[in-house]
Amino acid sequence: MLKRNSVIILALIVFLVMSASVFAAQKVTLVFWHGIESPESNAILKSMVNKFNTTHKNIEVKLQNYGAADQVQGKIMTAVQGGNQPELLWWAPAFTGMLAEADVLVAAEDYIKKDRKFKKSDIYPGLWEVSKHKGKIYTVPFEANCLGIYYNKKHFKEAGIKKLPKTWNQFYAAAKKLTTKKRYGFQVPIGTNEWTVWTWQTLLWQAGGEFLNKKKTAPAFNSKAGVTAIKFWKKMIDNKVANFSEPDAGYKTDEFEAGKISMMINGPWNLMRLKDNKDLGIFFLPKKKRYATNIGGENLFIFKTTKAKEKASWEFAKWIMSADFQVEWTMKTGYLPVSKSAAKAPKYKAFLKKNPNVAVYVDQMKYGKARPSVPAYNEISAALGKQLEQALYGDKTPEAALKSAEAAAIKALRR
Repeated sequence: MLKRNSVIILALIVFLVMSASVFAAQKVTLVFWHGIESPESNAILKSMVNKFNTTHKNIEVKLQNYGAADQVQGKIMTAVQGGNQPELLWWAPAFTGMLAEADVLVAAEDYIKKDRKFKKSDIYPGLWEVSKHKGKIYTVPFEANCLGIYYNKKHFKEAGIKKLPKTWNQFYAAAKKLTTKKRYGFQVPIGTNEWTVWTWQTLLWQAGGEFLNKKKTAPAFNSKAGVTAIKFWKKMIDNKVANFSEPDAGYKTDEFEAGKISMMINGPWNLMRLKDNKDLGIFFLPKKKRYATNIGGENLFIFKTTKAKEKASWEFAKWIMSADFQVEWTMKTGYLPVSKSAAKAPKYKAFLKKNPNVAVYVDQMKYGKARPSVPAYNEISAALGKQLEQALYGDKTPEAALKSAEAAAIKALRR
């Protein structure tokens, strides 16, 4: 009897050990690459991901910061080619087409169709559009934003400007009044990277132009509107009512915070960091023929790995899009929510009342347009960025610069 009991006990121990091993093996680790540069936002993301890990016992998300988002393409493509890509990636939705075409992404639409608990209609339709490649959803929205004008209220008061500029002419006049021996009225983004292209696109649209044709098969920026857009910035530089930003860093707020410039193009992601700046105000990007801003924000990319990791990645993606995450994330960082339920949440509505600068961006979203998510976009942007820089520095005429960029874009789209 004793021998029999010993055998039973031994078998039970073996069973428990094996069960523990199986349970441990079920835990999935996901590496999440992101390029959030703000230390404050980084800390918030880390805290919220820790919360996810705590509430999802079988999934662990590990954060890795890859640096500046508009300069990381080479690193990502090298990782993909070497099979060393992360499970999750935070990046601009404009690159959806490029990675989908490379056949390295899990199509989010496959999970959306199977998951009855997920409400696709809760996400703003425009954000799904920029997440598609050839009509199929590949990536999911992480956060939304758009571009507006930061302005120094104190400088405006000193210059006697009582009404915020609504048109290009009014904007130029304001920049002229704001310019003194100690500061410039405006800062023009310069450099060859995406930030310059992204901000310049808003002027192209405001002037009545388009980036690509309706079918997204040919460039359309080499137009009268494109030339007008370049000349407006060039006029501000030539007449010394604006200076250039640090190359490839037009998003940095250092000179604005130091009072060296009175206006600059920027987004809502810096607002929480600048919440103690009482002189900071926001207004719509001015119009030429129409209002227009560039809808931005980043998407979550899920790379092909294993079925278990892909399934776990979808659980994380759903959590990211949930109202619980979106309300907390947007309130703490200044980004805009991607879902209707988050935007309508009483807590978020109360937040907007206390933060009118954020509300300006929310109101401006209705004028938002987005970069085309075609595989060739990054190549087109790189070519256009180089030509814009030459035109703004005066090394080429706007017409010649756009003609060269157009030729490069045609080749990229054909490939």
